Amino acid sequence: MLLSVLGCEDFIENIRDYIAKSDSERKLVSKKHSADDVIAYLAQYFNVEVNEIIAVKKGRKEKNLPRWFAIKLCQDLTGLNLQALADVFNVEHYSAISKAVGRLNTLIVEDKKVKLQYGKLRDCLMSEVKI
Repeated sequence: MLLSVLGCEDFIENIRDYIAKSDSERKLVSKKHSADDVIAYLAQYFNVEVNEIIAVKKGRKEKNLPRWFAIKLCQDLTGLNLQALADVFNVEHYSAISKAVGRLNTLIVEDKKVKLQYGKLRDCLMSEVKI
């Protein structure tokens, strides 16, 4: 009866293993980045001005990958909500953030190079120690 309430045996065994580990082994390091850190890192990586990442460009033009990467990475790494991200990236409505992330997600699925580049950028930012 207890197993059916708690879940399958694999789940319970994973929990037992987790509990058996020392604090240092199971502690998840939460590295919070500021949006400014992420944007500055991407500006340097892409060799562009910060303003090119945070400024809105109207109309249908070429993809602004540094901006899209910055928006998605800020969403993933900063803990900011959509409205706060909209303020950082100078858009009037937070739905523009969701749309930019959606466009990048589609591109990541369609283009292996973009997927690899996003993974590399995320890994580099995650490996930097932030307090």
